[in-house]
Amino acid sequence: MNSLLTDYLILTLATVGVVFMLISALGILRLPDVFTRMHAAGKAATLGVSCLLLAAGIFFGDGSQFWRMVALIALFFVTAPIATTTMARAAYRTGKVEEFRLSVDEMAETEREA
Repeated sequence: MNSLLTDYLILTLATVGVVFMLISALGILRLPDVFTRMHAAGKAATLGVSCLLLAAGIFFGDGSQFWRMVALIALFFVTAPIATTTMARAAYRTGKVEEFRLSVDEMAETEREA
């Protein structure tokens, strides 16, 4: 019974992870501008990768493998926002941002000072 429950948990986590990754890919393809695309990539992909890593950690069953996957998830949650912010700044500096989509442009003042 325990093995069956574990199998269902792995299946559920893997399915949720794949669905989040699919939503992320569709968001990157369908959303109108660079900021909304980065939002889709950052949020959905983070949750998707986390679910897939957790499913892999449970699947391999070894305690050390599980904690390695948990450490990777923690690392991913720390680095993903930093990477997304860096990409947003690069998009702004290279002019890939449509000005009419910005209701408040806080980067303009920061860029003038730099």
